[in-house]
Amino acid sequence: MKDVHLSRSAHEQQHIKLWSDRLSQMAEEGKLEPIKGSQAYRGEQAAAISDEDLLAVFQGRPREDEHQTTKKTWRIRTTQELDDWAAAGAREEHINTSALVRKAVAEYLEHHHRTALSA
Repeated sequence: MKDVHLSRSAHEQQHIKLWSDRLSQMAEEGKLEPIKGSQAYRGEQAAAISDEDLLAVFQGRPREDEHQTTKKTWRIRTTQELDDWAAAGAREEHINTSALVRKAVAEYLEHHHRTALSA
């Protein structure tokens, strides 16, 4: 079978970016409601992503076009074992590692530092 290379026009790319940014904004504002009965998949053989996990992927994700004071990129060092564990956990929850880390940090702070200033 011959390889086929598909590319999107600049207009299509811009449309997709605007749509993605709007979804991210809605998720952060708590306004994104999954369509009842709909499902999202990471791949053809993957299990469906839960609505909660799908929202976790978008919620809290910084958007590059907005100059937010809360927009931060964390650079952390970790062991290979913890990296593998986090990657496996992310796959198990059907989210990316960044979403897993945001979720884990929020959960930790909720349980151990409730009096600290929340995000």
